[in-house]
Amino acid sequence: MREFWFIQYLDILDGVPRAIVSAVIKISIWVIPVFIVVKMVEQKNPLSYLGLRDNIGKGLKWAAGGSFLLILYFWGVNLLVFKNNMDFQIGFNELLNTILLVGLIEEIVFRGFILRKLLDSFRFWVANVVTAFLFVSIHFPIWIYNGLFVFPSVLGGIVTAFVLGILFGIIYKKSGSLWSVVIIHSMYNFLVSIFY
Repeated sequence: MREFWFIQYLDILDGVPRAIVSAVIKISIWVIPVFIVVKMVEQKNPLSYLGLRDNIGKGLKWAAGGSFLLILYFWGVNLLVFKNNMDFQIGFNELLNTILLVGLIEEIVFRGFILRKLLDSFRFWVANVVTAFLFVSIHFPIWIYNGLFVFPSVLGGIVTAFVLGILFGIIYKKSGSLWSVVIIHSMYNFLVSIFY
């Protein structure tokens, strides 16, 4: 809905107002409904249910290790192999919405809620693969809107999002904390922002 309909109105706004309105929309569409469902349907505390309150120390250790490996990978591939330069000129909208909030919002929905809910009915690997496919699917409107949904080049994005979805699910399971994947997801988005 945001990418196909509301984005045309967001494009009218500039700078900070656009970033803030976009952040409010993302939180309203993604996070608030999840918190309401967990509170009303599951009748649980959303912070505990989603993994935002438990195993924080263990989650931060996983986040540090995963982030370190991502940094090594991006530096190795981009600086040594492809000779890409880093560009730290990141606008407020990209910083707020792509780097800080996307990791939090998408992980609350996909690993914190959907994966957790699917685990009630399926083994981990089935639940994780289904969640990873759903994670890929939410990128389609963004790719379409930005003119990136072109075969065969879009296949790289699909495979990358799927593999990340699988890895995020494994890390979430091993760490027992959503903070591990929130931080790693945000680090991944940061590295993409400075290298591409």
